[in-house]
Amino acid sequence: MESRDISEGPAVVSWNGQNYYTTGTITLTPDIKLREMVSAYYGPVDSRVTDKLFNLTFTPFGEMNNNAAKYFPFAVTDIGKLVAPATDTPIYIYTSEGQKITIPAGCIIKCPQLLLGTDIGPMGDMTFAGMGDITKVDAAADTHYKIETAAIAAHSLDPDHAPTPAYKATLGEEEIDSEKGFTFDCGATLAPRTVNRYGTVNFKLVGLKPSVSFTPFGLTESEIMDYWNIQGTGAAKLGASNKLGKALTVGPANAGDHGITVAFADCQIKSGSMLFGAEDPRHGQYAFVPAVKVTAGVPGALYTVTFPTWA
Repeated sequence: MESRDISEGPAVVSWNGQNYYTTGTITLTPDIKLREMVSAYYGPVDSRVTDKLFNLTFTPFGEMNNNAAKYFPFAVTDIGKLVAPATDTPIYIYTSEGQKITIPAGCIIKCPQLLLGTDIGPMGDMTFAGMGDITKVDAAADTHYKIETAAIAAHSLDPDHAPTPAYKATLGEEEIDSEKGFTFDCGATLAPRTVNRYGTVNFKLVGLKPSVSFTPFGLTESEIMDYWNIQGTGAAKLGASNKLGKALTVGPANAGDHGITVAFADCQIKSGSMLFGAEDPRHGQYAFVPAVKVTAGVPGALYTVTFPTWA
């Protein structure tokens, strides 16, 4: 050790025009794929590199201003499509000590959960994939990253733009409260698209399985059983759809509050349990999933997420 100057401290992530402040540690992990070379006589004798990526994971502070696309950059209509921007969009990491790390191309491969409540969130962790510059020779300088001394441009965090109001759910015409708030997960599944010459060059959106989970408060046994749609008027018979024919909307409980709104045009219960114990609430956590609502032969959106807007 030749100096007491140690590289430590927090950072800000910047991508596609958005500065991401975080609630905790930013983790940058090289993801090097290796192919093991095995000799029948000697056993493993070598490992060969087959892919090079960076995984960048953090929990965003959750600043919002009509910018949902900075956290959820794809929709149901994008299933089967590549998600990285057509023009390379670098990831920048600006450290508090004035260092700048540049990864030539990046895309979101894990969207944050939306944690909607007064004592949670507003967001869970998200992950970017960082890819190399395919116009350069692999392993050449600056192909996969560049580190230099460069401070971030003037910037500021506005905590008021990360609201955590009280939330409620509306299922059809009925309002439902939650004991611990609501969690929305878009359930995106992405698959890497790999080229032998370059490694991973993009990711494809192969599925979306959105859900809203919460622990309902105050519902009776009969009310929750009606939502299961097991029997009675309008209940689903074996082989029939179990959708409720009711919209589910989660949004701020008080009119005028800034907050996120999540909406399913139609929905059904995927999982959940009633609890019967001396110390238990009546209900555990329930998960609702959307059902596509078809109007005049045209399928509607599987879900919508709306962020608040400030002037």
